[in-house]
Amino acid sequence: MNTKLSMKRLLPAVLVFTVMISAGWLSAPQQVQGQEISKSGTSAAEFLNIPVGTRATGVGNAITASVNDATAMYWNPGALAMVRERQVHIEHSEWFADLRHNFVGIALPIPGAGTVGLSVSALTMDDMEETTMQEQDGTGRFFGAYSYAAGLTYSQFLMRDFAIGATVKYVHEQIWNSSSGGFAFDLGTTYVTPFDGIRFGVRFANFGQKLNITGKDLNVPVDIDRGSAGNNPNVPARLETKDFDLPLLLQVGLAWDGVKTETVRVTLMADGVSPSNNTQSVNLGIEAAFFDELFAVQAGLPDLLLDDRMFEFAAGGWVNYELSGGLGLNIGYALQSHKILGVTNRFSLKVKF
Repeated sequence: MNTKLSMKRLLPAVLVFTVMISAGWLSAPQQVQGQEISKSGTSAAEFLNIPVGTRATGVGNAITASVNDATAMYWNPGALAMVRERQVHIEHSEWFADLRHNFVGIALPIPGAGTVGLSVSALTMDDMEETTMQEQDGTGRFFGAYSYAAGLTYSQFLMRDFAIGATVKYVHEQIWNSSSGGFAFDLGTTYVTPFDGIRFGVRFANFGQKLNITGKDLNVPVDIDRGSAGNNPNVPARLETKDFDLPLLLQVGLAWDGVKTETVRVTLMADGVSPSNNTQSVNLGIEAAFFDELFAVQAGLPDLLLDDRMFEFAAGGWVNYELSGGLGLNIGYALQSHKILGVTNRFSLKVKF
Protein backbone atom coordinates (compact mmCIF):
# COMPACT_ATOMS: atom_id res chain seq x y z
CA MET A 1 0.00 0.00 0.00
CA ASN A 2 1.24 3.50 -0.83
CA THR A 3 2.35 5.06 2.49
CA LYS A 4 1.68 8.63 1.33
CA LEU A 5 -1.86 7.70 0.25
CA SER A 6 -2.53 5.96 3.58
CA MET A 7 -1.42 9.02 5.51
CA LYS A 8 -3.69 11.27 3.45
CA ARG A 9 -6.64 9.02 4.23
CA LEU A 10 -5.79 9.11 7.93
CA LEU A 11 -5.48 12.91 8.05
CA PRO A 12 -9.21 13.64 8.48
CA ALA A 13 -9.52 11.15 11.32
CA VAL A 14 -6.41 12.51 13.05
CA LEU A 15 -7.63 16.12 12.86
CA VAL A 16 -11.11 15.25 14.05
CA PHE A 17 -9.75 13.15 16.91
CA THR A 18 -7.44 15.98 17.97
CA VAL A 19 -10.30 18.48 18.10
CA MET A 20 -12.48 16.08 20.09
CA ILE A 21 -9.76 15.33 22.63
CA SER A 22 -8.84 19.01 23.04
CA ALA A 23 -12.47 19.92 23.79
CA GLY A 24 -13.55 16.80 25.66
CA TRP A 25 -13.43 18.60 29.00
CA LEU A 26 -16.06 21.19 28.03
CA SER A 27 -19.13 19.86 29.78
CA ALA A 28 -17.48 17.75 32.44
CA PRO A 29 -19.46 18.51 35.59
CA GLN A 30 -17.71 20.27 38.45
CA GLN A 31 -17.84 19.11 42.06
CA VAL A 32 -19.01 21.58 44.71
CA GLN A 33 -19.23 20.19 48.25
CA GLY A 34 -19.60 16.69 46.85
CA GLN A 35 -22.41 17.62 44.43
CA GLU A 36 -22.16 17.84 40.65
CA ILE A 37 -23.12 21.08 38.90
CA SER A 38 -23.58 21.49 35.15
CA LYS A 39 -22.40 25.12 34.85
CA SER A 40 -25.72 25.94 33.15
CA GLY A 41 -26.13 29.66 32.52
CA THR A 42 -22.57 30.58 33.51
CA SER A 43 -21.37 32.15 30.25
CA ALA A 44 -21.73 35.49 28.51
CA ALA A 45 -23.21 36.06 25.03
CA GLU A 46 -25.81 33.30 25.32
CA PHE A 47 -27.37 34.59 22.08
CA LEU A 48 -24.57 32.72 20.28
CA ASN A 49 -26.49 29.51 21.06
CA ILE A 50 -29.61 30.60 19.16
CA PRO A 51 -29.72 28.42 16.02
CA VAL A 52 -29.28 29.89 12.54
CA GLY A 53 -30.98 28.58 9.40
CA THR A 54 -34.49 27.27 8.87
CA ARG A 55 -33.10 23.97 7.57
CA ALA A 56 -30.91 23.49 10.64
CA THR A 57 -33.72 24.50 12.98
CA GLY A 58 -36.16 22.17 11.23
CA VAL A 59 -33.96 19.11 11.80
CA GLY A 60 -33.52 19.89 15.48
CA ASN A 61 -30.03 21.42 15.06
CA ALA A 62 -28.63 18.04 13.92
CA ILE A 63 -26.92 19.74 10.99
CA THR A 64 -23.16 19.69 11.60
CA ALA A 65 -22.46 16.98 9.01
CA SER A 66 -24.99 18.04 6.35
CA VAL A 67 -25.03 21.86 6.25
CA ASN A 68 -24.35 22.97 2.67
CA ASP A 69 -25.21 26.66 2.41
CA ALA A 70 -24.18 30.03 3.85
CA THR A 71 -25.35 29.03 7.35
CA ALA A 72 -22.25 26.82 7.48
CA MET A 73 -20.50 29.96 8.75
CA TYR A 74 -22.39 29.31 12.00
CA TRP A 75 -22.80 25.52 12.06
CA ASN A 76 -19.56 24.25 10.54
CA PRO A 77 -17.06 26.59 8.83
CA GLY A 78 -15.46 23.61 7.09
CA ALA A 79 -18.68 22.91 5.19
CA LEU A 80 -18.67 26.36 3.57
CA ALA A 81 -16.26 24.92 0.99
CA MET A 82 -19.22 22.95 -0.39
CA VAL A 83 -20.96 26.15 -1.52
CA ARG A 84 -20.24 26.28 -5.26
CA GLU A 85 -22.15 29.43 -6.16
CA ARG A 86 -22.37 32.94 -4.77
CA GLN A 87 -25.04 32.99 -2.13
CA VAL A 88 -26.87 35.43 0.14
CA HIS A 89 -28.85 34.11 3.09
CA ILE A 90 -31.29 36.38 4.98
CA GLU A 91 -33.24 35.18 7.97
CA HIS A 92 -35.64 36.49 10.61
CA SER A 93 -37.07 34.92 13.74
CA GLU A 94 -39.51 36.25 16.33
CA TRP A 95 -37.82 34.92 19.45
CA PHE A 96 -39.27 34.82 22.95
CA ALA A 97 -40.44 37.84 24.99
CA ASP A 98 -40.59 40.23 22.01
CA LEU A 99 -36.97 39.53 21.07
CA ARG A 100 -35.98 39.38 17.40
CA HIS A 101 -33.18 37.26 16.01
CA ASN A 102 -31.75 37.97 12.55
CA PHE A 103 -28.95 36.54 10.43
CA VAL A 104 -27.36 37.66 7.18
CA GLY A 105 -24.66 35.63 5.45
CA ILE A 106 -22.80 36.05 2.16
CA ALA A 107 -20.77 33.19 0.66
CA LEU A 108 -18.29 33.88 -2.15
CA PRO A 109 -16.53 30.90 -3.76
CA ILE A 110 -13.06 31.65 -5.15
CA PRO A 111 -12.21 29.29 -8.04
CA GLY A 112 -9.37 27.05 -6.97
CA ALA A 113 -8.90 28.85 -3.65
CA GLY A 114 -11.79 27.88 -1.37
CA THR A 115 -14.78 29.91 -0.18
CA VAL A 116 -14.97 33.15 1.78
CA GLY A 117 -17.97 34.20 3.84
CA LEU A 118 -19.22 37.21 5.76
CA SER A 119 -21.96 36.94 8.37
CA VAL A 120 -23.80 38.97 10.99
CA SER A 121 -26.23 37.64 13.59
CA ALA A 122 -28.10 39.93 15.96
CA LEU A 123 -30.54 39.71 18.84
CA THR A 124 -32.55 42.92 19.27
CA MET A 125 -35.52 44.24 21.21
CA ASP A 126 -37.66 47.36 21.57
CA ASP A 127 -36.58 50.05 24.02
CA MET A 128 -37.79 49.64 27.61
CA GLU A 129 -38.69 52.29 30.16
CA GLU A 130 -36.43 52.67 33.15
CA THR A 131 -37.94 51.91 36.57
CA THR A 132 -36.47 52.55 40.03
CA MET A 133 -37.43 51.72 43.61
CA GLN A 134 -38.85 55.24 43.91
CA GLU A 135 -40.52 55.34 40.47
CA GLN A 136 -41.77 51.83 39.86
CA ASP A 137 -44.20 52.96 37.17
CA GLY A 138 -41.37 54.38 35.08
CA THR A 139 -39.12 57.42 35.01
CA GLY A 140 -39.91 58.49 31.44
CA ARG A 141 -36.41 57.53 30.33
CA PHE A 142 -35.95 54.64 27.90
CA PHE A 143 -33.03 52.34 27.24
CA GLY A 144 -32.19 49.68 24.71
CA ALA A 145 -30.29 46.38 24.65
CA TYR A 146 -28.90 44.28 21.84
CA SER A 147 -26.25 41.68 20.98
CA TYR A 148 -24.50 40.89 17.72
CA ALA A 149 -21.68 38.84 16.25
CA ALA A 150 -19.94 39.68 12.97
CA GLY A 151 -17.70 37.07 11.38
CA LEU A 152 -15.30 36.38 8.52
CA THR A 153 -15.05 32.76 7.37
CA TYR A 154 -12.64 30.90 5.12
CA SER A 155 -12.99 27.26 4.07
CA GLN A 156 -10.99 25.00 1.77
CA PHE A 157 -10.87 21.36 0.67
CA LEU A 158 -7.61 19.78 1.80
CA MET A 159 -8.48 16.73 -0.28
CA ARG A 160 -11.47 15.64 -2.34
CA ASP A 161 -13.64 14.47 0.57
CA PHE A 162 -12.23 16.51 3.45
CA ALA A 163 -12.61 20.24 4.07
CA ILE A 164 -11.65 22.49 6.94
CA GLY A 165 -12.58 26.06 7.74
CA ALA A 166 -12.48 28.74 10.41
CA THR A 167 -14.47 31.82 11.40
CA VAL A 168 -13.04 34.86 13.15
CA LYS A 169 -15.77 36.97 14.73
CA TYR A 170 -16.32 39.96 16.96
CA VAL A 171 -18.97 39.52 19.66
CA HIS A 172 -20.66 42.54 21.24
CA GLU A 173 -23.37 42.99 23.88
CA GLN A 174 -24.90 46.32 24.85
CA ILE A 175 -27.38 47.50 27.47
CA TRP A 176 -28.01 51.24 27.71
CA ASN A 177 -24.58 52.88 28.14
CA SER A 178 -22.68 49.74 29.15
CA SER A 179 -21.24 47.09 26.88
CA SER A 180 -18.83 44.22 26.50
CA GLY A 181 -17.04 42.86 23.45
CA GLY A 182 -14.29 40.55 22.32
CA PHE A 183 -12.97 38.35 19.54
CA ALA A 184 -13.57 34.63 19.13
CA PHE A 185 -13.15 31.96 16.49
CA ASP A 186 -14.89 28.80 15.32
CA LEU A 187 -13.26 25.79 13.70
CA GLY A 188 -15.04 23.18 11.60
CA THR A 189 -14.31 20.12 9.49
CA THR A 190 -16.40 17.94 7.23
CA TYR A 191 -15.52 14.53 5.82
CA VAL A 192 -17.38 12.26 3.38
CA THR A 193 -16.47 8.77 4.56
CA PRO A 194 -16.07 5.78 2.22
CA PHE A 195 -18.87 4.01 4.13
CA ASP A 196 -22.00 4.44 2.00
CA GLY A 197 -21.33 8.17 1.68
CA ILE A 198 -21.89 8.83 5.40
CA ARG A 199 -20.81 12.39 6.19
CA PHE A 200 -18.99 13.34 9.38
CA GLY A 201 -18.78 16.90 10.72
CA VAL A 202 -17.15 18.57 13.70
CA ARG A 203 -17.76 22.07 15.01
CA PHE A 204 -15.69 23.77 17.70
CA ALA A 205 -17.29 27.15 18.45
CA ASN A 206 -16.80 30.33 20.47
CA PHE A 207 -13.21 29.97 21.58
CA GLY A 208 -11.96 33.42 22.51
CA GLN A 209 -11.78 36.32 24.92
CA LYS A 210 -13.74 36.55 28.13
CA LEU A 211 -16.33 39.34 28.21
CA ASN A 212 -16.45 42.03 30.87
CA ILE A 213 -19.17 44.66 30.86
CA THR A 214 -18.04 48.29 31.27
CA GLY A 215 -19.62 51.71 30.83
CA LYS A 216 -20.84 54.81 32.60
CA ASP A 217 -23.94 53.04 33.91
CA LEU A 218 -21.59 51.35 36.38
CA ASN A 219 -20.55 54.69 37.89
CA VAL A 220 -22.19 55.24 41.29
CA PRO A 221 -21.87 57.80 44.14
CA VAL A 222 -20.64 56.31 47.40
CA ASP A 223 -20.32 57.57 50.98
CA ILE A 224 -17.09 55.87 52.05
CA ASP A 225 -17.53 56.89 55.71
CA ARG A 226 -21.20 56.82 56.65
CA GLY A 227 -20.39 57.26 60.34
CA SER A 228 -18.91 60.75 59.84
CA ALA A 229 -20.78 63.99 59.30
CA GLY A 230 -19.64 66.71 56.96
CA ASN A 231 -17.69 64.47 54.57
CA ASN A 232 -18.46 64.08 50.88
CA PRO A 233 -21.32 61.54 50.60
CA ASN A 234 -21.01 61.29 46.81
CA VAL A 235 -17.51 60.05 46.10
CA PRO A 236 -17.39 58.81 42.47
CA ALA A 237 -16.98 55.03 42.31
CA ARG A 238 -17.38 52.28 39.75
CA LEU A 239 -19.02 48.90 40.27
CA GLU A 240 -16.68 45.99 39.60
CA THR A 241 -17.88 43.34 37.14
CA LYS A 242 -16.52 39.84 36.61
CA ASP A 243 -15.14 38.28 33.44
CA PHE A 244 -17.35 35.63 31.85
CA ASP A 245 -16.38 32.99 29.31
CA LEU A 246 -18.11 32.67 25.96
CA PRO A 247 -20.31 29.56 25.54
CA LEU A 248 -17.60 27.22 24.26
CA LEU A 249 -19.07 24.27 22.38
CA LEU A 250 -18.09 21.03 20.63
CA GLN A 251 -20.61 19.50 18.24
CA VAL A 252 -20.01 16.25 16.35
CA GLY A 253 -22.45 15.00 13.73
CA LEU A 254 -23.23 12.24 11.25
CA ALA A 255 -25.51 12.39 8.20
CA TRP A 256 -26.59 9.54 5.92
CA ASP A 257 -28.71 9.61 2.77
CA GLY A 258 -30.75 6.50 3.48
CA VAL A 259 -32.75 7.00 0.28
CA LYS A 260 -31.41 8.83 -2.75
CA THR A 261 -33.08 8.61 -6.15
CA GLU A 262 -33.95 11.12 -8.86
CA THR A 263 -37.24 11.91 -7.16
CA VAL A 264 -36.65 11.32 -3.44
CA ARG A 265 -33.86 11.91 -0.94
CA VAL A 266 -34.20 11.01 2.73
CA THR A 267 -31.37 12.08 5.03
CA LEU A 268 -30.97 10.94 8.62
CA MET A 269 -28.91 13.14 10.94
CA ALA A 270 -27.56 12.86 14.48
CA ASP A 271 -25.36 15.26 16.47
CA GLY A 272 -23.72 15.03 19.86
CA VAL A 273 -23.32 18.36 21.66
CA SER A 274 -20.86 19.09 24.46
CA PRO A 275 -21.11 22.71 25.74
CA SER A 276 -19.12 24.45 28.45
CA ASN A 277 -22.24 25.93 30.06
CA ASN A 278 -24.55 22.93 30.22
CA THR A 279 -24.64 19.14 30.16
CA GLN A 280 -24.18 16.99 27.07
CA SER A 281 -27.08 16.30 24.72
CA VAL A 282 -28.06 14.70 21.40
CA ASN A 283 -29.92 16.18 18.42
CA LEU A 284 -31.79 13.95 15.95
CA GLY A 285 -33.25 15.01 12.60
CA ILE A 286 -34.68 13.79 9.32
CA GLU A 287 -35.13 15.57 5.99
CA ALA A 288 -37.07 14.37 2.95
CA ALA A 289 -36.55 16.18 -0.36
CA PHE A 290 -38.59 15.54 -3.51
CA PHE A 291 -38.36 15.95 -7.29
CA ASP A 292 -34.66 16.73 -7.63
CA GLU A 293 -34.54 19.03 -4.58
CA LEU A 294 -37.60 21.05 -5.61
CA PHE A 295 -38.94 21.08 -2.05
CA ALA A 296 -38.30 19.38 1.28
CA VAL A 297 -39.77 18.83 4.72
CA GLN A 298 -37.92 18.30 8.00
CA ALA A 299 -38.49 17.20 11.57
CA GLY A 300 -36.18 17.06 14.54
CA LEU A 301 -35.75 16.41 18.24
CA PRO A 302 -33.23 18.82 19.82
CA ASP A 303 -31.51 18.57 23.20
CA LEU A 304 -32.29 14.93 23.92
CA LEU A 305 -30.76 13.70 27.23
CA LEU A 306 -30.26 17.32 28.33
CA ASP A 307 -30.99 18.04 31.97
CA ASP A 308 -34.08 20.29 32.21
CA ARG A 309 -34.74 19.96 28.47
CA MET A 310 -37.00 22.80 27.25
CA PHE A 311 -37.19 22.49 23.42
CA GLU A 312 -39.54 19.60 22.63
CA PHE A 313 -39.49 19.29 18.83
CA ALA A 314 -38.84 21.18 15.61
CA ALA A 315 -40.18 21.05 12.07
CA GLY A 316 -39.78 22.94 8.83
CA GLY A 317 -39.49 22.92 5.08
CA TRP A 318 -38.15 24.77 2.05
CA VAL A 319 -38.93 25.33 -1.63
CA ASN A 320 -36.48 25.97 -4.47
CA TYR A 321 -37.19 28.27 -7.42
CA GLU A 322 -34.81 28.29 -10.37
CA LEU A 323 -35.02 31.52 -12.37
CA SER A 324 -33.43 32.58 -15.62
CA GLY A 325 -29.85 33.77 -15.81
CA GLY A 326 -28.59 31.28 -13.24
CA LEU A 327 -30.54 32.93 -10.42
CA GLY A 328 -32.05 30.67 -7.78
CA LEU A 329 -34.29 31.31 -4.77
CA ASN A 330 -34.83 29.15 -1.71
CA ILE A 331 -37.63 30.06 0.73
CA GLY A 332 -37.60 28.31 4.10
CA TYR A 333 -39.68 28.07 7.25
CA ALA A 334 -39.08 26.35 10.59
CA LEU A 335 -40.66 26.24 14.03
CA GLN A 336 -39.44 25.23 17.45
CA SER A 337 -41.70 24.18 20.31
CA HIS A 338 -40.66 25.28 23.81
CA LYS A 339 -42.16 23.47 26.78
CA ILE A 340 -43.03 26.70 28.60
CA LEU A 341 -42.70 29.65 26.22
CA GLY A 342 -44.55 28.19 23.22
CA VAL A 343 -43.59 28.14 19.54
CA THR A 344 -41.06 30.30 17.71
CA ASN A 345 -41.25 30.86 13.95
CA ARG A 346 -38.29 31.36 11.63
CA PHE A 347 -38.28 32.50 7.99
CA SER A 348 -35.41 32.56 5.51
CA LEU A 349 -34.66 33.67 1.97
CA LYS A 350 -31.62 32.34 0.13
CA VAL A 351 -30.49 33.81 -3.18
CA LYS A 352 -28.00 31.94 -5.40
CA PHE A 353 -26.37 33.68 -8.32
